[in-house]
Amino acid sequence: MTGIRDIIDRCREKALRCEDLTRDEFVALLSIDPDSPDCDYLGETARSVKEHYSGNVTRLGTSIGLDLRPCRMSCDFCSLGEKVGLITKEYEISDDTAVQLITDLRKRGFYQFTLRTTEFYPIERLVSLAKRIRSELGYGFALSGNTGELTPEKARMLKDAGINAVYHAVRLREGIDTPLSVETRSTTIRNAKDAGLRVSSGIDPIGVDHTPEEIADLFLLYYKLNVDGMCIMRRINVPGTKYEGMPEVSDRRLAQIVAVARLACGNRWTIAIHPAVKQGLLWGCDHISVETGANPRDNNIDMLRWSLFDHDTALRMMEDAGCVFGDNPFEMREDERTQHIKDHLLA
Repeated sequence: MTGIRDIIDRCREKALRCEDLTRDEFVALLSIDPDSPDCDYLGETARSVKEHYSGNVTRLGTSIGLDLRPCRMSCDFCSLGEKVGLITKEYEISDDTAVQLITDLRKRGFYQFTLRTTEFYPIERLVSLAKRIRSELGYGFALSGNTGELTPEKARMLKDAGINAVYHAVRLREGIDTPLSVETRSTTIRNAKDAGLRVSSGIDPIGVDHTPEEIADLFLLYYKLNVDGMCIMRRINVPGTKYEGMPEVSDRRLAQIVAVARLACGNRWTIAIHPAVKQGLLWGCDHISVETGANPRDNNIDMLRWSLFDHDTALRMMEDAGCVFGDNPFEMREDERTQHIKDHLLA
């Protein structure tokens, strides 16, 4: 009978060849007790795969929430839903403020910035801001969008405005905890890819009630959609939402799913974790993000508050986990990417 460590070893060999895992392999890895020695072995194995490809180079991004307003979609886990009633007014960060935030962080060497909006933020406003950012600050950094559903035309508008990538996820229990369908979300991902945008997706939002099978099936869908990145995201059970009072997944469970993602992709995806926890960095994550502005995972309306921690705290966490701070820019060719990583390791 094949033991779990044999399965982990087999999945590592697949990761080194960038081969897909099977559903049974996903379920086996996701069914490991997060507090067991076998999970330690899984995490250490995933870290070895990351080291093989990048030498522990890890990126630090900035996510800027541009607006805060009640959303009629009212997803069961989201603090912004009209039905929840936590947000009753509308707030926005000015374009000047967003540009200044990026300007200040660029001076400190940070490279990747995500413009995050609510579901129905006008695409024209986002495009206008992106064009201004590129006009004033140039193209020497990655700019991504996290906004609503995209038609082919809207996806091309983002690309033409200088946006490199988007974050768009099929949520766990899409169509049950949300009013949207798996196909609607998938169509936006395909439209973004067709427009030449990189797409980061996510196993999101993960609760203690989600089964290994549910998570495995979402991973398999992302194989089919050929996404470029993956964020492993904890569900924050905000008071006032359906999941108020439910326990949240532990740091080790979150990091375990990061480790599974690393074995699932080899080096095909960037792997992010949110909220950032050291264990995830130890077990294969290569990207964390610092947030400011509107956030659908809390009920604080301080629009310019760094959520959870700031960039200095994030850098200390990365250093404590033995990670090497690096860019790994979106637009590099593979040979340039390899040389860039080597330069960081030799610095």
